[in-house]
This record gives sequence, structure tokens and C-alpha cells, in this order.
Amino acid sequence: MKIHTIGHASIFVETQDCRILMDPVLWDPFCEGLNESCPQREVIADKIPEFDFLVISHQHLDHFDLRSLAYLPKKVDVLIPRDNLLLNSLSQLGYSRIYPLNDFHKVKVGSTTMMTTRSEIAVPEYGMVFADESAVFWNAVDTYFAPPTIQKVRENYPCIDFLLTPWHISMEGKYQYNQSISFPFELYGQLINLISLVEAKAIAPGAQGWKYIKQAAWQNKVVFPQTRERFCHDLKIAFPELEERIFPLDPGDILTLEKGEYHHSVGSCEYVNKIVDDRESVEFCPVNVSNDLADSNPENYDLEIMKQVINEEICVNLRQFIIDGQKSLFQDHFRWQIIYQLEVIFPDSAVQKWHIDFSQETIEVSPGRKPIANLFSYITASSLYSTIQKNRDWDYLTCSGEYRTFHKIYSLSRLGIITPKNSHIADPIQLKWSSDYVAGGNVQFELQKWVKSDRDTSQVDEDENPMLVLGNISIKPKKKIKLS
Repeated sequence: MKIHTIGHASIFVETQDCRILMDPVLWDPFCEGLNESCPQREVIADKIPEFDFLVISHQHLDHFDLRSLAYLPKKVDVLIPRDNLLLNSLSQLGYSRIYPLNDFHKVKVGSTTMMTTRSEIAVPEYGMVFADESAVFWNAVDTYFAPPTIQKVRENYPCIDFLLTPWHISMEGKYQYNQSISFPFELYGQLINLISLVEAKAIAPGAQGWKYIKQAAWQNKVVFPQTRERFCHDLKIAFPELEERIFPLDPGDILTLEKGEYHHSVGSCEYVNKIVDDRESVEFCPVNVSNDLADSNPENYDLEIMKQVINEEICVNLRQFIIDGQKSLFQDHFRWQIIYQLEVIFPDSAVQKWHIDFSQETIEVSPGRKPIANLFSYITASSLYSTIQKNRDWDYLTCSGEYRTFHKIYSLSRLGIITPKNSHIADPIQLKWSSDYVAGGNVQFELQKWVKSDRDTSQVDEDENPMLVLGNISIKPKKKIKLS
């Protein structure tokens, strides 16, 4: 069995007896012009091989793309859920051999069987099991597969050779409806537990290979809470026996399954090319949604001095501070294996990123982004520089909006997720340059603006009517009023 990944949820499956195209989206943009494949890819539509079956999992437009369906040959058997919108639309496009299927319906061709699998969402939807003598492959698409569905699948197929699984908890609409946009810890733990019940021999993250564009692009920072790298990292923690059988599949890759053997051929599909890996554009950053940090540099600090000082402070002094405090201040960071990512925004719009991996024995400050990071901080350079110079404190940084942070810290097993009892794990830079470090320096910095340097303080008027302190009571005597 071979699985060609076309992009997002679009796949082409070759079994021993037939070929199946599922959820084809062949051009960008799609979803009425709001979405684009991510990673970016090119599909050479006229090179797609002939196929016997067309499978549509459900009516959402990132799976049911009318432009692609209008282009494809119409003399194929089309398998759909029982959904009149799908049925009528496909009929209007010229398809005639359309078969609406119930949950767990089987379609057999020679030694190949396809079986629909139930989804728990309201829209008529299904996943699909593909089985022949070489392998059993379950494409769960982006369905919510409940334990009874898993049980039913495993009754029919006790050994699942490969699971193409949902892997992100969609946060669509959360911002718009004023709901929580923090990392969905509980739902993510439930997903890992469901995956564990399948007991697949190999796993890959499946559908979710797109980004928002145009007026909708701001949502890329809030809709996709997990990176693919972190999901695969978590799978290896939860299922260490699958270390070598977790496959991140990009557009153009082919995965071959042959009786327990797996071959991941990167970029070998003749009709799909990955153009650029731009998945960083969908990096979850709920603290910056619709309002990116910009450094106005109100104190007009010298840019090059700032860059030099900040780089030295982070790479040298912060590193040593963490090493010195690893058994005290940073005990939780090591216990929870935090991977910290710091982003500093400079007045010239340049951005510098560093990361620190507390799961490693030797603490190093490394430049750049870390896709599996789980504690994030964003700060303007002038604010950080002011704090290092003791000219600002953390009240100013927080209230000015020039410092933001969030986390997705958890411990994972196949049974689910555990989060820290103390939901706030301290930011290393806030520990290093704390209020104790500033120690009122910000007040002194402000005083310099208002204290007159030429003021004569040698003569201070004495209080002719001093306060009387009697134990816990202070009494201010009335002034005697001189009568003229």
C-alpha cells in the first residue's frame, strides 16, 4: 500500500487492487479564498494518476473543493457520507456514480476493503480504513473518533498498521466569541489518550496543512495551538516504542506500507512539489494576536549598544544565572523540562530569538526559533535594556504592553496530560532582572528628570510647629494665628 500526501487532507492511496483519491484540494487558495496550503505546495493536476474511487469525508470546503471536483474525471465511483448537500452538488458537477454510505459501511474490491468510520461532530462526516494484504491504514481525517468507534474499528481490524490522526485542537472562533485562547490542555490530553486506544503500529499527523490569508491572516496566531514538531515530540514521549515510526508527512511525500515495513520517501511524488516550508507562519502566539509588538524606543537608546548589551546579558549572564540557580529558582523549569523561547523586538523592526532547553544536562543559550518550545516571552529591546539598566521595573513593562508571555507546559503520557499546579512558571528574564534587581532604580531614573540640579539644599527650613508623636498616635498642634 502506498499513500501519497498531496497537502492538508488530500491523499492518494494505492492498494493492491485499486486507487483512491480522498478529499482533493488541488489549487490554492481555497475555502472561498481565505485559506492556502501550508507548507506551500504545487500540484500538477494533469499528472495525477487515474483512480477508481473518489472519497469525500465531509462538506467543509477544505475537504470538499468544488474547483478541484469540477476538474477531475467524472466516471469514477464517489463515496460520500449521507449528506444531501454533497449529493446534490456532485450531481450538478456531472458525477453520476455517487454512493452515500453509513458509518462502518464496507466497500470491497478484490482483496481490498474500505470501511467508513464514525465521527462525533454534527456535520455528516467519516474517516476511512483502507485494508489489503499488505497493511491496514486508518485515515481519521479531522474527525472526532470516540472510544466506541475505536472499539468497532479494532473489532474489524485488530492491528492498525498506520494511523493518520487528527493532531491539533482547533481554536477557530475563540477570539471572536470572547472565549479562552490559552492552550487547550485538557482537550489535548484527551486526544493523546484516544490515540493510545487505537494502538497503531505507526502514526503521522494528518489533516491541518493550511493557513489563513488576506483579511483572515491574523487568526494564524490563535487557531493552531500546537506545532507539528511538538506533536511528534509528544508522541515519542507517550509512545516510546514508536520512536522510529512517527512520520511527519509533507506535500509530495510517499509512505509505503508492506507487512510491517515502512518506507518514507520524501518529495518523491511526481505530481506534487513542496515549494517552501512556511509553517512558522502558523505559530501559536495568542498574546500578539492583532497587535504585534513594536519598539518605539521612547528613551532613544543607541541601537547598536542595545543589541550588544542585550546579546551579552542573555547569552552570558542569564545563562550563568540559570546555572547558579538550577537547584533553587529554576527547579520547576528542570522538573517540567521547559523549552524556553525569548523574542526581542528592536526599534528597527529587527527580531532576535533565543531558546534555552531545560531538558538538557548542559544549559546553553542558542539563537533562533525552537518549534517544540513550551514557554514563550516577547519583549521590546528598549524595555529589556531599560530593565537591565535599572531604569524600568516589571510593572512598567507589563502595563505598557511591551512585555508578553504565555506557556503550554505539561507532562504527557498515553493516559493523558498533567499540568503544573502552579499555572505560572516564572519567566527566566523576569527572575534575572526582578524587582529586587531594579531595587528602586526606576524611581531614581524618574527623579533625575524632576530634581533641579541647581537647587540649594544647604539651608532647610525647620518646622516651627513639629508633629508630636505619643506612642501610636501623632498630633499636629494647631498653629498660633497672629492677630494684626
